[in-house]
Amino acid sequence: MKLEITREWFERRAKQEGDLEISAGRLARDPTPDETDIEPAVVDTADPMRMAFGSLVETMRRRRGLTIEKLAERIDLDAGDIMRIERDAHFRPEPRAVYRLAETFDLPHKALQQLSGNTVARPGLQEQALRFAARSGESPQKLSRDEQQALEEFVAYLQKQQG
Repeated sequence: MKLEITREWFERRAKQEGDLEISAGRLARDPTPDETDIEPAVVDTADPMRMAFGSLVETMRRRRGLTIEKLAERIDLDAGDIMRIERDAHFRPEPRAVYRLAETFDLPHKALQQLSGNTVARPGLQEQALRFAARSGESPQKLSRDEQQALEEFVAYLQKQQG
C-alpha cells in the first residue's frame, strides 16, 4: 500500500491549523487559555502545595541563617534549583533533592515529598500548607514573630502527619 499525500491535502491541513506558532504541550493548543478551556486532566492541582513547599524551604533556610548558595552546597544541589524550589510553584524538584532538604531541616520525608508534588498528599495537608504559605513572608531579614509561629505550627503538623 502506497500512501499518497497531495499538495491539496497539505494546503487543507495548513488552513485548518490557522496561524499558530510552533510550540509543545499546552501552548500548542492555545497560548492564552480561558478558564473554560482548561480540561480537568490538565489542571495542575499541586501548584498551591509546591508554593507552600517553596515557602517552607525558604523559611527554614532563613531560620538557619543559610544563603541559597550555602544550602545548595550543603545538599549538593544547584543553587538555581534551590531558587526554583523557593520561587516557582510549577517547578517539581527531584525526589532526591526533597529527601536531602528533609534531612537538612530535620523534617518528615514523606510530608515533604507530598508538598513538593512528588507523591499524593494526604487529606488536610493542602489546607495546612496554604495557611502556612499565606502567613509566611518574603523578607530576606530574620523571621518575624508571626513567621516563626507559622513555621513552628506547620512543622508540628508535618511531624504529626508522619507519625
